[in-house]
Amino acid sequence: MTKCSIKDFSKGDQVYHLSNTKLKMVAVEIITEENEISCRWVDDKGQTQCVEFMPEELGKSDDLRPRIRTITAL
Repeated sequence: MTKCSIKDFSKGDQVYHLSNTKLKMVAVEIITEENEISCRWVDDKGQTQCVEFMPEELGKSDDLRPRIRTITAL
């Protein structure tokens, strides 16, 4: 897993915090001047949460999907 920079994220990306891969969030704002990404998610109680993170703290959810290997017979 590589470290992400602010340029790797776009508004609407599904992301996760590196310390908790099960919690999926959505990037709702990219704050380039402050090097922060504002993320929103719904917690276990149904409450909407919104917190800013540094890009180094986040990963893209696509990175967690299993890679499918294709083997061809010769």
